[in-house]
Amino acid sequence: MNSETCAEINLNNLAYNIHAIQQKVSPSKVIPVVKADAYGHGAVAVTKRLVKEGFKIFAVAQFQEAMELRESGFSQPILIFGRLFPGEIPGAIKAGFRITVSGKEDIRWIEEVGHNLPAFVHVNVETGMGRIGVLLDQEPDFFDYLVRSRHCIWEGLYTHFSTSDEKDKAYANLQLSRFRKILSRIQKLDKRPSMIHMANSGGILDMPDSYFDAVRPGILMYGHYPSSETSHSIKPRQVMTLKTFVAHVREMPAGFPISYGRRWVTKKTTIIAVLPLGYADGISRELTNKGEVLIQGRPYPMVGTVTMDHVMVDVGNDPIRPGDEAIVWGESPQGTIQALEVAEKIGTIAYELTCGVSKRVRRVYVGNS
Repeated sequence: MNSETCAEINLNNLAYNIHAIQQKVSPSKVIPVVKADAYGHGAVAVTKRLVKEGFKIFAVAQFQEAMELRESGFSQPILIFGRLFPGEIPGAIKAGFRITVSGKEDIRWIEEVGHNLPAFVHVNVETGMGRIGVLLDQEPDFFDYLVRSRHCIWEGLYTHFSTSDEKDKAYANLQLSRFRKILSRIQKLDKRPSMIHMANSGGILDMPDSYFDAVRPGILMYGHYPSSETSHSIKPRQVMTLKTFVAHVREMPAGFPISYGRRWVTKKTTIIAVLPLGYADGISRELTNKGEVLIQGRPYPMVGTVTMDHVMVDVGNDPIRPGDEAIVWGESPQGTIQALEVAEKIGTIAYELTCGVSKRVRRVYVGNS
C-alpha cells in the first residue's frame, strides 16, 4: 500500500532531454538553467546529474542559489542572472561566479568592492524584454566603459526573448535583429566576449538563428514545452511526476456538498476519494472543479474546492481503495498527464506548477544519480 505524497524526479529523463537539446543546437554549447531549485526539481541533484552528463556551466537567478551549489561541492562556472549588490560582489568574485552587469553602475561596484580581483562578467543587453539589461540609448558609451575596466573580464554577452514561445515570431525576430546590431557594434572594440547567448526554450525549439555560442534551456530541459504554440521539434520526457495516494474512500448520497463553499454537489450516490495533498503542497485552488488525476490508469475529476491539505475526486462507482496511487501530473506506467495541459486549464504555465510544488512534498530521485 502506497502512503506517500512525493514528486518523483526521473534523472534519466532529464539526461535524455538535455542530450536531445544538445544534439539540436550543436555545435553551440548548452547552459542548463537550474534556478528556483531547478524549477522545483532539486538544484543539487539535477546539477549533479548534468555534471555527470558532461555539462560545464550553469545558470541561476540569485546569489544564494549559486552559493548553494558551491557549498554542495560544484566547482563549475555559474552565471547569476540577477543583479548583485555590493555586499554580494566580493563573495561572488571569490567563488568564481559569472556576474551579470546591466549598466555602468554594476561595473563601478565591482571596481569599488572587488578587492582588485578579476571578475568574470556577462553583459545583459535590453532588446525588448523590458525587465533588466543595458539600455544602450541611455548609456551609449557603456561598452567603452566596460573595456576600460581594470578588473572586469568580459566573458559573455546575452539578451532574453519575451515571445519566443508564441506562434507569431515577429517580435522575437525583432529582438533578434536588435541583438545582431549590438553584436556588429562590439566587433569594433578592442575586447570582445567569447560567449554570445540568447535562445531560451522557445528559441531552442523554433529559432535556430538565435543559438550563437550557447543556449539556455529551462522548462524544456525538465520535460515541458514553454507553451502550446511552439513546435515539437524536440520531444521531451517529463522529469517530475507528482503523485499521492488515496487516503479515504467515502460513499456520499445524492445532494451532498463537497468541500468549502459547497461549490460542487453530488447529483447521485457517488464514491468520493480523498487525496492527502492540497494547495499547501502546490495544487492550485484554481483547479477546483477543473483538475484531473489518474487512479488505476483512469482519469477522474477533482471535485469541490481544493483545500490546504486535501483534494476530493469523483470516482463514480469504481472499485477504488485506500492506498491506490494517484498521479496529478507526469509520466507513470499507468498513464501520463502533461503538466502543460494542467496549467492551461487554469491559465498558467508548466513552470508555475513545478516551481510551486512545496517543500512539504518530498523529492524522490529515480534513474542513475
